[in-house]
Amino acid sequence: MRASRCNPGQSNENGSIESRHGSLKTALDQALRLRGSRQFDDLGAYEGLVDQVVQRFNARISTRLAAERPVLRPLPTRRTAEYEEIPARVSKYGLFTVKKMQYSAPSQLIGHRLMVRVYDEWIEGWLAGQCVLTMPRATYRGGQKYARQIDYRHIVSALKRKPGAFARWVLRDAAFPRPVYRQTWERLAAALPEREACKTIVGLLSLAADGHETQLADELEQLIELDQQPDLQALGDLLVPPPTRLCRR
Repeated sequence: MRASRCNPGQSNENGSIESRHGSLKTALDQALRLRGSRQFDDLGAYEGLVDQVVQRFNARISTRLAAERPVLRPLPTRRTAEYEEIPARVSKYGLFTVKKMQYSAPSQLIGHRLMVRVYDEWIEGWLAGQCVLTMPRATYRGGQKYARQIDYRHIVSALKRKPGAFARWVLRDAAFPRPVYRQTWERLAAALPEREACKTIVGLLSLAADGHETQLADELEQLIELDQQPDLQALGDLLVPPPTRLCRR
């Protein structure tokens, strides 16, 4: 017998690793069908199911692995990189694309060429040997043609200069930090003129970007329950404490 290797980029040359990968995907699908639902409370719950399936696979070869372990070569002294490096340039709109996935970047990085390190669950943007950006990795959601990971804090300053563009903004749906902000926009768009609705939602996003995202979300949920529209001025006075004044004696 003579050993052979699969050629890179030739998907038709399936080896033992590719076959095992397909078997694992089939086993996961069967486990999800038996579970009766593909919805999980969090990522940890899904990872727990994957671990159970993988452990069942590994239990079948535990005896053979124990026989081969004494003759295995030692691992390298230095750990291999857990990421893939891909160069990307930040456009004039503060966006860059990696693996057909779109990310936002702070305005200070516009025009710069980043070296992006792509991990399994997040990415890092490096410039001149320093990590200047860390974001969760973009994932495809229902109905999306392109995966996007947009941080509203990166683009809210540009929206404040031209809030009317929010209504027809391509990245609008990806910019909401929480579902309650999307619900608030839908209620504003249905009840107010477009210009006023855009100005209000951009003001709310600006207020959230100043460090009040969680507290503002709670206030917006209460307003939705009361069927009331948000008052930008009142919410600003509520969330932003007045400046402290020194009293002279």
